[in-house]
Amino acid sequence: MDKIKKRKLDILVLSDVHLGTYGCHAKELLRYLRTVKPKTVILNGDIIDIWQFSKRYWPKSHMKVVKHLMSWMSKGVKMYYITGNHDEMLRKFVGFKMGSLKIVNKVILELDDGKTAWFFMAMCLM
Repeated sequence: MDKIKKRKLDILVLSDVHLGTYGCHAKELLRYLRTVKPKTVILNGDIIDIWQFSKRYWPKSHMKVVKHLMSWMSKGVKMYYITGNHDEMLRKFVGFKMGSLKIVNKVILELDDGKTAWFFMAMCLM
């Protein structure tokens, strides 16, 4: 089988994936993740939906997404997990680091062109 040439990305931002829910499109996401090679990954909130999480529903495709992200971590890809409203319990762990993963409330990155990019999770509470 031919190896797919991966598209190099400076920054990959993933938001509102909602792993652990029936509406999650994990297979499609995994198909995309396998085509890119990012330097930095920003998990911009609600990657795992703790509000709707059920121990009874965690398909293999959801675990494959987690494993793929972890494989990037093991290769040293910088990864930031910005807490969202569906995973607010992770806020207790802001500042936690594991390998190249860091749990944060916001990310401020200096870009190659000298500009600054701010990433944060906007929440809508109803």
